[in-house]
Amino acid sequence: MTTLPLWRVLLSTFCMIGIQFTWTVELGYGTPYLLSMNVSKEVTALVWLAGPLSGLLVQPVIGAISDRSHFRLGKRRPFIIGGSVLVLLSLVCIAYCKEIAGALVSAQRTPSWSIGIAIVAFYVLDFSLNAVQASCRSLILDTFQAQHQDVANAFASNMQNLTNVFGYFIGYLDLVRYLAFLGKTQMQGLCSIGIVVFVISMLVTCISTHETPGSPLDQQLQQRMPVRDIIRYIIRCIRNLPMSMQRLCQVQFFAWMGWFPFLFYSSTWVAGLYYQEHGRHDDSDWEQGTRAGSFALLMYAITSAIAGTVLPSLTYRGLVSLETIFGLSHVVFGASLIGAYWVRSVTAATVIISLLGVSWATAMWIPFALTSDYLKMQAKKDDGDRPDGLVIQDKTIGDNDTGATPRLGYGTSKPASPLSPNDSQGSRSGPSLPIPQSPPPVVTMDVGIALGILNTFIVLPQFVVAGIAALIFWIRHKTVVGGEASSDIDDVQGVAIVLCFGACCAFVAAGLSRRLVPRL
Repeated sequence: MTTLPLWRVLLSTFCMIGIQFTWTVELGYGTPYLLSMNVSKEVTALVWLAGPLSGLLVQPVIGAISDRSHFRLGKRRPFIIGGSVLVLLSLVCIAYCKEIAGALVSAQRTPSWSIGIAIVAFYVLDFSLNAVQASCRSLILDTFQAQHQDVANAFASNMQNLTNVFGYFIGYLDLVRYLAFLGKTQMQGLCSIGIVVFVISMLVTCISTHETPGSPLDQQLQQRMPVRDIIRYIIRCIRNLPMSMQRLCQVQFFAWMGWFPFLFYSSTWVAGLYYQEHGRHDDSDWEQGTRAGSFALLMYAITSAIAGTVLPSLTYRGLVSLETIFGLSHVVFGASLIGAYWVRSVTAATVIISLLGVSWATAMWIPFALTSDYLKMQAKKDDGDRPDGLVIQDKTIGDNDTGATPRLGYGTSKPASPLSPNDSQGSRSGPSLPIPQSPPPVVTMDVGIALGILNTFIVLPQFVVAGIAALIFWIRHKTVVGGEASSDIDDVQGVAIVLCFGACCAFVAAGLSRRLVPRL
């Protein structure tokens, strides 16, 4: 096995710093920011549908298109650059939505326009950031050989964990007081820092990482797969996933049913508990509550960074399997968060959130490591040496072939491809089924589409969670005793119920983890 230079892993995964810091700004401070603009909790739950919409539509499509792209800059970097431009524009609009609205409309209409601009900007941010993330994840797997991909995935996870520490620490600081030149508000300061971090991290990875040009076979496949058929291609890939990927996707679905309530409402939960203890009288109290939430998330990020360093070393030494750690992490998540409804102090909430850092470290590492292993397992089953691994045999997509049934090429004696790499004369390799016609062309499932499908089962739960959260907040709002109960107390209880729902889903994910296919 060749030695993997540390500097190469660092430079190739450096892009994850900018991505994770931007997610930190949105997930940690987006909800309090919208609430400060008098957006109701029911509406914020619907605003965050931007996440699943973008993940469902963008990541698989970008992964499939980039798998077969042949730009001079490479397969992934053009999408990283294009998405990055939109990320930067959306951050500016979020930070200065009030100023932009004030320049466009009258003072009377400025508040409503500010809300509209912020919501649209969050949607653009989600769509563009998902495109960048899909391309960066694929670039990382493209860059390293199969035996090094576990190390690269773990390193990328650690980069994200350390970025969380940095991001939540920055959010905990009073930026208006200590770094006033960054902006007049905390959100302006966060977005300004986010822009700098994002630009630097993308430049480092794009400049330092070398992409291998696509093979002639990939170019042939690209010609047979026009963009208009990408969606059908993705659906067929999902329908024909091997059992190993199916079970992983099932675990991801319920795991992220638990994660989304936590990611979007944990800081709001802690802030609400702070207001119960100290009251809320003006904007300074609001910022103190938000900073209390930031401190809890900082402790969670530190725990995640430590776990992200310790746990991989246990698996490398063979002390425990990835599947076991993954299952136990869901148990820790559910057991920690199930008592959220009965918590009444900021200290207790901070302890609970800190414990969840262990589970987050595994969520950012193990699914991608398992996906890499499953791709390698499939490649071995096909007796091939193809890095893309999964193979679907089918007629040319785009022809009138609605009756065709694609399938995974499990038992082929040669690599499933239009031209056998072992046939120097260019003769066609035989199909795995005895069809009298000429053998059908092949559609491959590369790294990009595999990660895109995995991400689909991460973002689909958010549709469910957003609807359930909006319903819970609406019911709580309508059932306030006498209509005069403290809104802070009511808000805390509503958020706590949503968090308890997420804990129950984590227990389901823990049970499903027992069915995961063992890795190589």
